[in-house]
Amino acid sequence: MDLSLPASTTEPAPADGARPEMPPQRCASAQPQRLAHLFRRSLGRGEVHPLLHVLKCHHGVDEGLTIPQVRPVQPRATAPQAAVCVDKLRQRVATLPSLPKAVQDAMAVLNDEGASIGDVTERIERDQVLTARTLRAANTAFYGAPGRVATIRTAIGILGLRAVAALLTTASVSSQFSASNHCAELRFGDFWRHALSTALVARGLAARLGLDGEVAFTAGLLHDIGALMLATQFPAETGVALRFAREHDLPMLAIERTVLGVDHCVAGEALARHWRFPDATVHAIASHHDLPANPDGKPVLAELVHIADALAHGIQPAGGLDDAVPPVAVATWARLGVGTPACLAILQSAASNVEALCEALAL
Repeated sequence: MDLSLPASTTEPAPADGARPEMPPQRCASAQPQRLAHLFRRSLGRGEVHPLLHVLKCHHGVDEGLTIPQVRPVQPRATAPQAAVCVDKLRQRVATLPSLPKAVQDAMAVLNDEGASIGDVTERIERDQVLTARTLRAANTAFYGAPGRVATIRTAIGILGLRAVAALLTTASVSSQFSASNHCAELRFGDFWRHALSTALVARGLAARLGLDGEVAFTAGLLHDIGALMLATQFPAETGVALRFAREHDLPMLAIERTVLGVDHCVAGEALARHWRFPDATVHAIASHHDLPANPDGKPVLAELVHIADALAHGIQPAGGLDDAVPPVAVATWARLGVGTPACLAILQSAASNVEALCEALAL
């Protein structure tokens, strides 16, 4: 028999005390079922997810949700073993080519307010492929300058050095992984759509918190890069894990640890260090699922990516990646202190722009 959570349970009061306006377009009757599916794991455990209220507002749902029936794992469905030991992972990472010098410089720009525009421009323009990819994206409506950007220097003048650095990093990292060179179970387009959604939400949150938006965008984009690393370097083993997770509707992170013996956070951290990403970005990639204690109380990049990742799961189309909204600690959400109306504006912007950005970057 279906059980419905009472409104007081499913709709906690907004953090800022004001009831936000609903999106102008009311959602179809299927939306409550869709939202219950997104929160099936927390609802099934009888927990109130701190992001439930925001995503109910985003989807235009103002009624109680039916607790979904969790699919039980059969006792005989023991998780298969396809171990990828950490040492083997690190050895494989060490064999990967380094990122182009222009990209390393771009990453450095994101952490150096005094970077020289001339030096960075010159290095970027030496790489014709990267230049072409960057200019193609810069000329899209998403960046507000369609047809106006002919050179990297012009792009910097219109968009700013840090925005171009983030764009260049996006173009370069995405080009390192071919859609035809990984296990078929990882849907390449869905992966990048989620990555870009997370990046857009992270940048929006950063703007509200007074943090660097382009650093947040880049960290959000790269937060699951370890999943691509595993899928391209260990396709058979990763395929086993992905199939088992989907067959039994289990969280991918837990299944990676059980089946592979290593998860995408560990793989992502190893790859980020190999590519010499800034420490804050490495930390965000490594800990976006398991946040360390934050005694200072000020929001940090890893927490911002943690929240952005969860929100991005809540706005992605049905049938994509594991679309269950991952757990979020109430204290972490409270520490960010982003009011519901502001968060709804961020989600609306991300949802409306992600497809254009995917097209701009040919992802």
